[in-house]
Amino acid sequence: MGSGISLFITTNVAENIIWKCFSPITIRLRGQTEFEGIFIAMFHKMFTSKSTSKAFFDLMFRQGVPNLNNLLATILIFFIVIYFQGFKVLIKIKSMKNTGYQTTHPIKLFYTSNIPIILQTALISNVYFFSRILSRKFHGN
Repeated sequence: MGSGISLFITTNVAENIIWKCFSPITIRLRGQTEFEGIFIAMFHKMFTSKSTSKAFFDLMFRQGVPNLNNLLATILIFFIVIYFQGFKVLIKIKSMKNTGYQTTHPIKLFYTSNIPIILQTALISNVYFFSRILSRKFHGN
């Protein structure tokens, strides 16, 4: 956690993941009442459905709400990023002044940061801001 903004971004992402997994809110989906949170929906479907394979298929491909594909993809990306962050390249450094002095310096091969997320948010905010201005200026278009 490099800065305060990183902490807020991490907290927001963690909150969204937890909420999408355990949300107790009910929604209408394909004419049925289902839970929004994927874990609660999974337990509900597995115990109330007659066919577990159909229930599993429905949970994998729910539209517009969290589904098992989203959860599995999030977990997979999480572990892939953690794995690649462990890669380091050791660069040998030799001193020109002190002959015979040699050391190594590790450089991360896969560096992740929150800066791309901040820049993407700023870009989307600017696009939204200018589209609102154009929408008000050219109301009929």
